[in-house]
Amino acid sequence: MNRKLFAPVLFALAAVLAISAWPAASAAQNSPTAVLTSCKGPVTVQRAGGEKVAATFGLALNDGDEVKTGAGAEAEIMFAAGNWVQVGENSAMTIKGRPGGVTARNQGGLQGDKPVNGNGSFEVVQNFLKLKNSEGTSSIGALRSADKASALVALAPCQTRVRAGRPTFRWKIEDPATELRLTVYSESGVLGQFEVTNTTTFAYPSEAPALTPGVSYSWTIETSDPLVSPPLRTAAAYFEIMAPADAKALESGLAGLEAKKPGPVTYHLMRASLFFDHGLVDEAITETESALASDPDNSSLHAILGRLYAESGRTKDAISEMNKAQQ
Repeated sequence: MNRKLFAPVLFALAAVLAISAWPAASAAQNSPTAVLTSCKGPVTVQRAGGEKVAATFGLALNDGDEVKTGAGAEAEIMFAAGNWVQVGENSAMTIKGRPGGVTARNQGGLQGDKPVNGNGSFEVVQNFLKLKNSEGTSSIGALRSADKASALVALAPCQTRVRAGRPTFRWKIEDPATELRLTVYSESGVLGQFEVTNTTTFAYPSEAPALTPGVSYSWTIETSDPLVSPPLRTAAAYFEIMAPADAKALESGLAGLEAKKPGPVTYHLMRASLFFDHGLVDEAITETESALASDPDNSSLHAILGRLYAESGRTKDAISEMNKAQQ
């Protein structure tokens, strides 16, 4: 495999980011003061111009907008300065243009104005939220037309970077007792072949050749039992080991988030965003799944997860999530 060919595969999600889920009518809308990163119960937004709109996940907020929560409701807002604010029930908060600025009524429902990790975190989250545009039923139809049912599916690592120098491979198969052969490829050919059975995971062995950061690799898994007919084989899944400098930058961002931990949906969303920004698509998927576990009816999170699944080659899972996003 050629490393130059791997780069567009690894960062295929960058093309998705060109499809913005927010209007582009003004510079303010393209660069909002804040965004809603979590919204539960009766929450509304009174725009500075007087328009009243329903609060939704990922909604862009600008100077003068007022967020109002009803009984039993709550909202979390992330500001361009990198701060986040949690608004409790029966409260109102007006967005101000100064970094992290708010004016709140019923301050018993307002929990903090907490720094996360500077402007960079906001930009990462803002880009990640653009994945929520599921393109309607047309995208689901396109996925279905390309879907090929298989009893053997590669799950991870797929079209992603990984932090571990010796990754763990995961797959899904109808009968885990099936005899399988896992093959790892380098740019020059087969790096190693491993016989596996009675499992759906396999850690890259310590005695196998070391994997080099910044170099592209791929792997496949196939049935090795000649009695299995027709034989099954996954398409090649690509991965790259993260460079130490990138890993250090990621750890710094994660530490900043842990220092001032927001609510569960925002917490997992921001971790997913950081992983996504560093090309760790598999870890972004895991965090988005955790965010959905905290807010299972959030259609936008289903759309984001569907996009991530689609880019990882998990077509059936992507269809399922995008169907939920349409409900």
